[in-house]
Amino acid sequence: MTSVRTLGAALTGLILAGCGGSGPDPETGLMALTGATVIDGTGGPAFEDGVVLVRGDELACVGSAADCPVPDGTPRTDLTGHFITPGLVDAHVHFDQTGWLDGRPEALATDVYPYDETIQYLWDDPGRWHRAFLCSGITAVYDVGGAVWTVTDEQATDTDRPDRAHVRAAGPLITHVDYNAPFMVGMLADQPVFLPMQSEADIAEDIAFLQSIGAQAVKVWYLRPDPDDAERLDALLMAAGEAADAAGLPLLVHATDLREAKLALRAGAFMLVHSVGDQPVDQEFLDLLIANDTFYAPTLIVGGNWNEAVIAASEQNVSVIDDPNGCVDAALRDRISNIAAYEDFAGQLSAEDIAQRRADYMEEMDIMQANLLAVYEAGVRIVTSTDSGNPLTLHGAAINPEMEAMQAAGLPASAIIEMSTRAGADAMGMADRFGTLEAGKLADLIVLSSDPRADIANMRDLTHVMRAGFLLEQSDLQLYTAPVE
Repeated sequence: MTSVRTLGAALTGLILAGCGGSGPDPETGLMALTGATVIDGTGGPAFEDGVVLVRGDELACVGSAADCPVPDGTPRTDLTGHFITPGLVDAHVHFDQTGWLDGRPEALATDVYPYDETIQYLWDDPGRWHRAFLCSGITAVYDVGGAVWTVTDEQATDTDRPDRAHVRAAGPLITHVDYNAPFMVGMLADQPVFLPMQSEADIAEDIAFLQSIGAQAVKVWYLRPDPDDAERLDALLMAAGEAADAAGLPLLVHATDLREAKLALRAGAFMLVHSVGDQPVDQEFLDLLIANDTFYAPTLIVGGNWNEAVIAASEQNVSVIDDPNGCVDAALRDRISNIAAYEDFAGQLSAEDIAQRRADYMEEMDIMQANLLAVYEAGVRIVTSTDSGNPLTLHGAAINPEMEAMQAAGLPASAIIEMSTRAGADAMGMADRFGTLEAGKLADLIVLSSDPRADIANMRDLTHVMRAGFLLEQSDLQLYTAPVE
């Protein structure tokens, strides 16, 4: 199939020589996608046999053939039988995590991959994740916590280019967790991932620091506090909410238990970055979500993936990678395949331990999915979010099983499409630029060979990705091709 517009430049190491299409019409500057069913993300009816007109990096017209007549001489790409949606948004990622055990030093005790070297490796080329995102149809991501460079490094944050996804980044997380904990060890000295939350003075300094580096949100990592210290720490979370509001920054909170999630909402949380997973949500919780107009980010699959990564190390079995479009790069595949690096952990989980881990996760998944359905039925704003970067929750590729887990919870595919596009853009504060297919917005979209409204698993059938007006066949974006047997 012919490309409307060719990139002609490298996607950081991939030479995309174009697909033989001509450029825009020299007089009008227009190019056209025709024949597809266009699902514009607004919640309105789709345009059958639709037309998408593109001028430069923006959408000039989206609608029916009658709405958007194609001027004579305009180059066309015929997408008859295909489906177009806005580019996907992953509202919870971590640029400074790899997608494997090496990216979380507390996962297993091992010196095989020194953490400071891993972080430097990521910092040297954050474009690796942009490539994975675009390859998967993701054109925008929200990095909700990470080292300083995830905010300040131009290669991560300079997204005004067609080989990068849009990024909003929160930077280092504010937390009450003990700085002697294993996951605090091995950070680069000038690249903190965590900031202290032991006093209001700490909070003031933390937020001043976040403002100084250009962070676009305040993220609080609020784990279940010691009951003896809960009153003090609860007050500090409330103070963090007040300080974030005074600084004009949205408050994002990691709080996975119902008690702490309610407290986060009372503190003014703009987004709960995980599901409530300890017990069913109640009406008070739903009322708080609605009153605050808070976004709810389910991250359903990440816990199970953590489990399977640790089990793989114990059993010394290479994990199966769910990567439907070949978007996981060779370097990461090599680390996941090198399970022998964790041979010191072999056998540390008994068969009973493994069975219990899986049973516990399935119980939590049942609670999270029931809570997600309750939140959806209450009319709360929900954003598709993977927590990618955690072990086996792979940048880019994780979006498909996450959406499918949302559908398994009882959410209709049509609603998940909006949660994965318009709602994510809204949570990022960028809905005026992308998230729906409307004239004047950026030309960020994906093309599918199957109807995602019928089954959200059809999002796997990705044929093209357009970012900022450049349309590429998905095969040109692939980072991995399975060997032919």
